[in-house]
Amino acid sequence: MNQQYMRLCGKLLMAAADTDVDETAEAIAEYAGMDAGDLSGSPLQQILEAMLPAARKLAGNLVVCAVIFFVGTRLIGLLLNMLDKALAKTKVDLGVARFLHSLLRVVLYVFLLFMIAAQLGINTTSIFTILGTAGLAVAMSLQGSLSNVAGGILILLMRPFRLGDYIQTSYGEGTVRLIGMVYTSIQTPDNRVITIPNGELSNTAVTNVTANPKRRLDVTVGVDYGADLKAAKDAVLEAFRANPYILQDEEIVVYVDALADSAVNIGAVAWTATPDYLAAKRSIYEEIKRRLDAAGVSIPFPQVDVHMDR
Repeated sequence: MNQQYMRLCGKLLMAAADTDVDETAEAIAEYAGMDAGDLSGSPLQQILEAMLPAARKLAGNLVVCAVIFFVGTRLIGLLLNMLDKALAKTKVDLGVARFLHSLLRVVLYVFLLFMIAAQLGINTTSIFTILGTAGLAVAMSLQGSLSNVAGGILILLMRPFRLGDYIQTSYGEGTVRLIGMVYTSIQTPDNRVITIPNGELSNTAVTNVTANPKRRLDVTVGVDYGADLKAAKDAVLEAFRANPYILQDEEIVVYVDALADSAVNIGAVAWTATPDYLAAKRSIYEEIKRRLDAAGVSIPFPQVDVHMDR
């Protein structure tokens, strides 16, 4: 029985491919143990006459669709490879490159699916209409999330900051660890992680601390009104000259910044490498204090003079 069934299937396939109704009827009659002449002019004969041409056309379309899919996937892979190489040559940010790769991949595969659907005779216009309506409904229900996605695209394209940059925002400050399509994560100096929606981040002021290779270090220290200003300024200048984090090839300026209520404020400006900024800021005050003490210049406490009339 199994061999007879396999023979029937083979004859049916061959007959369908050749649109031979008589051979198909003979195969069915043989399997049913009937005379092929009994099927002549029967409803089964008529059904076969109507179905086999359509089956042959469908088989041909399936073969064409398979070829389109095979060639299309190869072309998509080639185009994506070309895009990756072009982005690598232009040294585009890694996040932007991944986003463009994913976007082009989705667009090309959707186009390929529509080509296959058109080959099969499916009305692509109705599919576009359905997808457009569904997309509008999804967009209305996900306005907040879509604004974050739009913000992520702006951040990836405009690149106000990159991975590893230290930024300051109204939500906190820290090192950028992740720039996603919806959220950006920064790691604070005390090892906390702040996750900020891209929609909010793209609409607020962001200070990129590490955008430039060097930073200016501003220091202000108050000395007593009775102190020798030249000795105080020399002590501050020596502190900057001795600090290993200060760029000595850049100008160091020491000046009287203000005559405050309780002290004369001595200001100083110098430059340091951006990665060394915190270390320079922490060490310079200690060095200034030691130099002022050695020069006999005191740093006064806040004080108020009270005059009483008798």
